[in-house]
Amino acid sequence: MLSSTSAFNLHVLLEQTATGRTIASIAELANCQVEADTRKEALQAIQELVSDRLSSVEVLPLEISLKEPVRENPWTEFIGMFEGDAEFAQMAAQWQAERDQDADDAI
Repeated sequence: MLSSTSAFNLHVLLEQTATGRTIASIAELANCQVEADTRKEALQAIQELVSDRLSSVEVLPLEISLKEPVRENPWTEFIGMFEGDAEFAQMAAQWQAERDQDADDAI
């Protein structure tokens, strides 16, 4: 339970309805919402609701460490896919010969 000296800030969301009423809710607490005729009444009602709700609640910090996802190289799955492929080996040899020729021509 919260001690009488516990204090922390919550974020109150205020909305006006089409009929002019005010809805107040607490962003950090699920299902913590009130509706009242005026802004002042809504703030008072939400404060009472939060006080009642937290009177029997124990608030504890929880530290969570997230592991970085392992990012594999997207090209890894293609390593060796043409191993033993005679046709690809022939094309690769042709490409290498063309590169060698281009290099010789550049000199």
